Amino acid sequence: MSNDVFKEMESDAEVPAYLKNALVSEVDFIRDTMQIVELFTDSLFSTALMCVSDIEEPSQP
Repeated sequence: MSNDVFKEMESDAEVPAYLKNALVSEVDFIRDTMQIVELFTDSLFSTALMCVSDIEEPSQP
């Protein structure tokens, strides 16, 4: 299998600096958002697990 086909598809044009900065900014925004979501869901699930573990099953006679 030859990679010549893929090399022909690559363009020699340069990406403008503002486009690179916009892409990096979007990636940072997504990363920050995911950290906030992880923070809240982690505390939510840990609280829910503590509540479920505190519930005692009725004893069987």
